[in-house]
Amino acid sequence: MANRIFLTEEQAIDLLPEGNEIHTFYNAAFGLIGADWSRDELLDKIRRVDYREITGNQARGMRHGLALWSHGSTQGDILFVETDMEKLDKLYPAEEEDKEEI
Repeated sequence: MANRIFLTEEQAIDLLPEGNEIHTFYNAAFGLIGADWSRDELLDKIRRVDYREITGNQARGMRHGLALWSHGSTQGDILFVETDMEKLDKLYPAEEEDKEEI
Protein backbone atom coordinates (compact mmCIF):
# COMPACT_ATOMS: atom_id res chain seq x y z
CA MET A 1 0.00 0.00 0.00
CA ALA A 2 1.73 3.13 -1.22
CA ASN A 3 -0.27 5.69 0.76
CA ARG A 4 -0.98 4.80 4.36
CA ILE A 5 -4.33 5.95 5.68
CA PHE A 6 -4.71 6.50 9.42
CA LEU A 7 -8.12 7.02 11.02
CA THR A 8 -9.57 8.71 14.06
CA GLU A 9 -11.46 6.64 16.63
CA GLU A 10 -14.76 7.77 15.14
CA GLN A 11 -13.75 6.94 11.56
CA ALA A 12 -12.60 3.45 12.61
CA ILE A 13 -15.79 2.78 14.58
CA ASP A 14 -17.90 3.86 11.60
CA LEU A 15 -16.32 1.09 9.48
CA LEU A 16 -17.36 -1.74 11.83
CA PRO A 17 -20.04 -4.11 10.56
CA GLU A 18 -23.40 -4.43 12.27
CA GLY A 19 -23.81 -6.96 15.08
CA ASN A 20 -22.62 -7.64 18.60
CA GLU A 21 -19.67 -9.82 17.55
CA ILE A 22 -16.97 -8.80 15.09
CA HIS A 23 -14.34 -11.11 13.63
CA THR A 24 -10.66 -10.29 14.04
CA PHE A 25 -7.32 -11.97 13.49
CA TYR A 26 -3.68 -11.64 14.42
CA ASN A 27 -1.04 -12.59 11.86
CA ALA A 28 1.27 -14.52 14.20
CA ALA A 29 4.60 -15.99 13.06
CA PHE A 30 3.05 -19.47 12.94
CA GLY A 31 -0.18 -18.48 11.18
CA LEU A 32 -3.42 -16.55 11.51
CA ILE A 33 -5.23 -16.55 14.84
CA GLY A 34 -8.87 -15.57 14.41
CA ALA A 35 -11.47 -14.76 17.05
CA ASP A 36 -14.76 -12.97 17.45
CA TRP A 37 -14.68 -9.95 19.76
CA SER A 38 -17.72 -8.38 21.38
CA ARG A 39 -18.52 -4.94 19.99
CA ASP A 40 -17.90 -3.34 23.40
CA GLU A 41 -14.45 -4.95 23.76
CA LEU A 42 -13.51 -3.88 20.25
CA LEU A 43 -14.70 -0.30 20.83
CA ASP A 44 -12.48 -0.19 23.91
CA LYS A 45 -9.53 -1.53 21.88
CA ILE A 46 -10.11 1.09 19.15
CA ARG A 47 -10.00 3.83 21.78
CA ARG A 48 -6.84 2.49 23.49
CA VAL A 49 -4.53 1.86 20.49
CA ASP A 50 -2.14 4.44 19.10
CA TYR A 51 -2.94 3.74 15.44
CA ARG A 52 -6.02 2.82 13.41
CA GLU A 53 -5.06 2.15 9.81
CA ILE A 54 -6.70 0.99 6.58
CA THR A 55 -5.21 -2.36 5.57
CA GLY A 56 -3.69 -3.45 2.28
CA ASN A 57 -5.28 -5.57 -0.41
CA GLN A 58 -4.62 -8.98 1.21
CA ALA A 59 -6.44 -8.21 4.46
CA ARG A 60 -9.15 -6.32 2.58
CA GLY A 61 -9.65 -9.42 0.44
CA MET A 62 -10.45 -11.24 3.68
CA ARG A 63 -12.96 -8.48 4.61
CA HIS A 64 -10.67 -7.14 7.37
CA GLY A 65 -9.97 -3.58 6.26
CA LEU A 66 -8.94 -2.08 9.60
CA ALA A 67 -5.68 -2.65 11.49
CA LEU A 68 -5.22 -1.65 15.13
CA TRP A 69 -1.79 -1.31 16.70
CA SER A 70 0.30 0.73 19.10
CA HIS A 71 3.79 2.16 19.10
CA GLY A 72 6.33 -0.64 19.48
CA SER A 73 4.00 -3.36 18.18
CA THR A 74 5.45 -6.24 16.21
CA GLN A 75 3.72 -7.73 13.15
CA GLY A 76 2.06 -10.37 15.34
CA ASP A 77 0.58 -7.69 17.63
CA ILE A 78 -1.46 -5.99 14.91
CA LEU A 79 -5.17 -6.75 15.20
CA PHE A 80 -6.96 -6.98 11.84
CA VAL A 81 -10.65 -6.16 12.17
CA GLU A 82 -13.63 -7.17 10.02
CA THR A 83 -15.16 -4.13 8.33
CA ASP A 84 -18.26 -3.11 6.43
CA MET A 85 -16.66 -3.47 2.99
CA GLU A 86 -19.28 -1.38 1.22
CA LYS A 87 -18.46 1.62 3.44
CA LEU A 88 -14.73 0.96 3.28
CA ASP A 89 -14.61 0.69 -0.51
CA LYS A 90 -16.73 3.81 -0.92
CA LEU A 91 -14.56 5.93 1.40
CA TYR A 92 -11.17 4.35 0.68
CA PRO A 93 -11.08 2.48 -2.65
CA ALA A 94 -8.58 -0.37 -2.78
CA GLU A 95 -5.36 0.39 -4.60
CA GLU A 96 -4.56 -1.58 -7.72
CA GLU A 97 -1.70 -4.03 -7.41
CA ASP A 98 1.59 -2.86 -8.87
CA LYS A 99 1.80 -4.32 -12.36
CA GLU A 100 5.02 -4.99 -14.19
CA GLU A 101 5.11 -4.05 -17.83
CA ILE A 102 6.15 -6.80 -20.24
